[in-house]
Amino acid sequence: MSRPLLALLAAMAVLALIGPAPSVRSTSRRRPRSSRPVGPAATGLATRLRGLAPVGAPLLAGVATAVVVGGPGGAVAGVVVTVVLLVALARLEPGARRRRREALERQAPLVVDLAAACLASGAPLERSLEVAAVAVGAPASDVLVRATNALRLGAEPAAVWAEVGSEPALAPLARAVARSQQTGAPMSSLLPRVADQARALHRVRAETRIRTAAVRLTAPLGAAFLPAFVLLGVVPVVASWVGTLL
Repeated sequence: MSRPLLALLAAMAVLALIGPAPSVRSTSRRRPRSSRPVGPAATGLATRLRGLAPVGAPLLAGVATAVVVGGPGGAVAGVVVTVVLLVALARLEPGARRRRREALERQAPLVVDLAAACLASGAPLERSLEVAAVAVGAPASDVLVRATNALRLGAEPAAVWAEVGSEPALAPLARAVARSQQTGAPMSSLLPRVADQARALHRVRAETRIRTAAVRLTAPLGAAFLPAFVLLGVVPVVASWVGTLL
């Protein structure tokens, strides 16, 4: 089997392993093509394959590099590519976690505004947060409804709000509630400032993502034009110099 074919098969395996997981929202609205349920064996196999992707993809890329280059140099290049990809993939944030974090950042200001409105109407804090979270939906409702249920069951408020504060988007709300419980400050005066802080934080992060995207867009452009510049501009000059010297 030729080296280009081996490299192509390895690349296809890498793409199959690191391909995006199917979206829950899109699959829930789409009518299934077949009425036959997917067996647990197939589901378990797909889960195991996606779990192996962070390790399997760099290994396959390293093998493909070693096969294409060949010889001892190919083995060294394959090890280098494998190590670099392992480190790079370990630093990447999983897509599901990123989408959840961005959803919490969008929902946090609205949750605080709704909770402030409920407090102004005379509802208690736990009920206000629960109603606001349910109105906004997941993932904010998952965090806050679990917290309010734990408070009703007698859990330690400091521990409950510390768990809520582990979510960066809801950390200002958790700190405001803890401050109110410690100092007796009214939540009706704290929540508007918390909402403004959440909006400002979301705006800063959105602007940061926009600037980062603009910088990342130049990478494919450079990767496409730099080899062409080297081949068309540098290589002929160097070749002419070498021909003159020889």
